[in-house]
Amino acid sequence: MKSLTVGHLAKQAGVNLETVRFYERRGLLPEPMRKESGYRIYGADDLHRLRFIRQAKTLGFSLNEIATILQMRERGKCPCGEVTKIGEKHLRDLGEQIKRLRSFHNELSRAVKSWKRLGEQRVSADAICVLIEHTMDGIHKKE
Repeated sequence: MKSLTVGHLAKQAGVNLETVRFYERRGLLPEPMRKESGYRIYGADDLHRLRFIRQAKTLGFSLNEIATILQMRERGKCPCGEVTKIGEKHLRDLGEQIKRLRSFHNELSRAVKSWKRLGEQRVSADAICVLIEHTMDGIHKKE
């Protein structure tokens, strides 16, 4: 693979330029090599790492968790207790997220059926906002 500019890297990874720069500032991506002109250049490892970060975020890991996971990998040692702790926490978080999504799915399904019966002209413009706000109420009750 030939070297990539930041624009090409971002495009191939499915993120925007500012995301790449943000991840560099946060230390999630290593400082890139630079051409004599000062332009950043990236390689296949950078693309793989950026895709990994994106996938981990999609799976619900926070940027701090991703940073920790990447640091553990780079050290090459198995801090088994830490790995288990991260896994257990993420498992709990996923369980809660699945419950919230299942509940929202059911509410949205009922609402869509109701909206279809009413007809498009009779559905409130903020109908989806009300559903989303209803989920916020459930979250704030737990806090």
